[in-house]
Amino acid sequence: MVFLASALGVAAQSVAVAYLVLVDGVGSDDLVDLAALLSMASLFAWFFVRVGIQPLIVVEGDTVVVHNPLLSYQAPLSQTQFLARGGKFALRLEGVGHVRPRVLCRSVLDGDRARSARRECRELIREARLGRTDESAAWPESGRAGARQWMRVGAAEALLLLPLAFLIWNVIDMASGI
Repeated sequence: MVFLASALGVAAQSVAVAYLVLVDGVGSDDLVDLAALLSMASLFAWFFVRVGIQPLIVVEGDTVVVHNPLLSYQAPLSQTQFLARGGKFALRLEGVGHVRPRVLCRSVLDGDRARSARRECRELIREARLGRTDESAAWPESGRAGARQWMRVGAAEALLLLPLAFLIWNVIDMASGI
């Protein structure tokens, strides 16, 4: 449901901009108004993409990858613990610490799919920890990487170029005093 709401939010940005430019005539008098409108729409679209569309958890073989809005995490399933207390969910990744996956957060829009996804993730982690062999326990020493985290950078960041350019334009405009 969050995915659908975010996709509609992204689509609504282009519809709102088209309406304001074509019907209300925003930007016909002043280029600054049009630039501000486009940069705000771009910023909102980036937010909807990052928060509602891109977060996910992927289990590939014996590795779990968590994509949150700004950071991503990767760890062997055998070095991951599923934590649930008071309705809040987190993963404990050895070497990184506690990670709250955005897709596991409880919300008003939770349904059977969200509960079953949390249950499936918990069971996969439990099976990997119970079936841990001596080889998987020795991963860091055998050259295989343990848990790691990195900053997410992708095509969605192109949506930040217009707001950044508008910000720089305004700073230069204010500094010049014109």
